[in-house]
Amino acid sequence: MEIFMKVCHIGFSRYPGIGSIAMYEYSRNLSSLGVDVSVIAAGETTEEKIMDGVRVFFIHSSSVTNLSIYPLLFVIKCFLYLRKIPDDEFDIIHVYHFPFSSLLPVFFRSKAKKWVFFTTSGPVKGSLISFLGWKLQTLESRVFDHVILRDATHIPQFSYRKDNSITIVPIGANFQLFSPQPSSIRRDYGIDGKEFLFMYVGSLNPVRRIETLIDAVNILADEKNIRLMIVGNGWNEELKDYYYTAKGDRKETIIFTGEIPYDQVPRYLTAADCFISYVPITPEFTIQPPLKTVEALACGLPVIATNTLGNRRFICDRENGLLVGDDVSSISSAMLSIMHDSELREQLKRYARTSVQEYNWQRIVKETLLPTYERIIS
Repeated sequence: MEIFMKVCHIGFSRYPGIGSIAMYEYSRNLSSLGVDVSVIAAGETTEEKIMDGVRVFFIHSSSVTNLSIYPLLFVIKCFLYLRKIPDDEFDIIHVYHFPFSSLLPVFFRSKAKKWVFFTTSGPVKGSLISFLGWKLQTLESRVFDHVILRDATHIPQFSYRKDNSITIVPIGANFQLFSPQPSSIRRDYGIDGKEFLFMYVGSLNPVRRIETLIDAVNILADEKNIRLMIVGNGWNEELKDYYYTAKGDRKETIIFTGEIPYDQVPRYLTAADCFISYVPITPEFTIQPPLKTVEALACGLPVIATNTLGNRRFICDRENGLLVGDDVSSISSAMLSIMHDSELREQLKRYARTSVQEYNWQRIVKETLLPTYERIIS
């Protein structure tokens, strides 16, 4: 296949892994379209690999925590890599924002025709931290030629820019990977076929308030065949302790799996009867389109989703899911409806996958991201 463009993606995250799904899907789908793609990512060791046709250079970083010294160390190590690259080596260098990432185009602008700033979301830790986080992103974005955002609700944060220097490229799902498929997860975890399995996949950071799901299950104590599987990492032990204290001898109702690899997530999703896309309805969270909502719908699952602006991008109430409040009562009521109304459940399943066809990563890259690159460098 003829190479007609060279791009480099740089992100302070594992590849692939939680927090870097967009970088992984963008880069590998660009490669499939004939683009010469390189990636610089944070690795557990320093090494170079070819993955799905993409050259991936891993820079060792013990942590990928933004609020630490590690982003600056990562930038310094990127300096050592980029200084060896000839001028105009790339048409585009696409940077997934992290603290100090603006230093890269400041010192190495000659390495690419254009530098692209990308942010998947704003900080979600609340009030002052979120305010300062957005301000930092806005400030750092000023040295880039173009800004790519994943949702139009983020545009006001970058109002200093002209409209033609901002492009919306939405999140999506890998429809080949995330699809209805057989799964052995129930058997692996000893879940009876008659038990109704709800699934949550995502961060367990305290700001996510996942204890709300635990309390919702507790309210349904009379439902003997209910199970909830929580997939994710971050503050896991604290959540387990919360559950153990709350439920005494009914600990087996909730299963904590810890973090699982990206390519294994579909096996967990398709084992479930219903997915719960729970995010708090707060100013920080409401504008964030949840990636797992799209992936669950692509797997053909009915979804219970909190009524945030981000979830409303994908969920049409009582067509492919249920939109609910973020309180215990609303969540538990929706769980009962899904469990006991088989007609509703089947209707939601029937429409789920087709309702998000436009959010296929392949389609997004081919129809939105690649044309954006071509326009930027034309």
